[in-house]
Amino acid sequence: MSTEKDRILIVDDSPDDIHFLMENLKDDYAVLAATSGEKALEILAKQSAPNVILMDVMMPGMDGYETCRRIKSDPHTKDVDVIFVSAHDSTDEKLAGYEAGGSDYVIKPFSPSELVQKVQLAINNRQRQHALEKEKTSAIETAMTAMTSAGELGVVLEFLRHSFTISNITDLAQHVVEAIARYSLQCSVQMRSAVETININNTGPASPLEQELLSRLSDQGRIMEHGGRLIMNFGDVSLLIKNMPLDDPDKCGRIRDNVALLAEGAESKLQALEIERHVIENRSRLQELAFDSNSALQEIEKIQQDQKEKNIQIMDAVMQQLEESFLSLGLTEEQELHLHNIIQSGVDKTINNFEAGIEIDRRLHEIMRNLQCAAEKSHLSR
Repeated sequence: MSTEKDRILIVDDSPDDIHFLMENLKDDYAVLAATSGEKALEILAKQSAPNVILMDVMMPGMDGYETCRRIKSDPHTKDVDVIFVSAHDSTDEKLAGYEAGGSDYVIKPFSPSELVQKVQLAINNRQRQHALEKEKTSAIETAMTAMTSAGELGVVLEFLRHSFTISNITDLAQHVVEAIARYSLQCSVQMRSAVETININNTGPASPLEQELLSRLSDQGRIMEHGGRLIMNFGDVSLLIKNMPLDDPDKCGRIRDNVALLAEGAESKLQALEIERHVIENRSRLQELAFDSNSALQEIEKIQQDQKEKNIQIMDAVMQQLEESFLSLGLTEEQELHLHNIIQSGVDKTINNFEAGIEIDRRLHEIMRNLQCAAEKSHLSR
């Protein structure tokens, strides 16, 4: 039983570009093409909406941005993912694409594998969002009721209280999105740590274009506003609010203040999670150091003990050979005793010096035991 292919609409005034796109997509998708924005709107008005639209930016007459805005303003096609195709890679161009309603941007020239990956990612994200939207309808209604009873500031206080129980950056980002959703706002969050970057919005993973815009604008100031959109940057936490209530300036002001508190609290928690990660890594290294050092000291102690026994054996053999040679040397008894005392004194000094080394080892062992105890206590306190 064959399954129906996902449908792709290509909008481009270049026959060569249309041919290239169709050749690389026709095996996996049902592909249509329009040579202008106007013709694309005519096709969309007569047929069911495609899964993805590949939209050329520069076209005579109606350009890609205006065509996208028209598509997004039509209830029939507003949920279709539009991927812009352009040779320009500037932030202004990508902002324009995002403002027009695009979900991604592919830069010419691109490989066929990159094209297919972008298209399939858009299809997968849209399918996941449709499923999540149904599941979250009741959750949003519950959140709205809670917001009414607790008040706008109560959302912030509840966020801060719950943040103490969060143990990873993904849960922290999700908690921020859920808190902001209680103000009836759509939000995308980007959190950056030394080991990972998290990008999510109300329906799941943020779109590739949202992710890139948040990254590019993360160092452009703490607060930026563009129409009904608000971007906030607090350290390694960036927020994009998509639907600020511009018709109510007082509410806008309150939301801006509350969201700033949320972002600042999230940044503080993110720093705490990073510190905790470093502490855990240092604990592990401390335990490894204590174990390796203790093993090394045990090996040194064994080597020293073996050397002591060998030195004693050597000195005993020298003393025996010396006593046996006294008869052939023709020494007097007094001379023999003097020579014997000199050698015995050297042996005693050698042994004393060895015993001093043993005392140093004992102190090192005591230091290592204390280090091991500290490492174990640190592990138990986690």
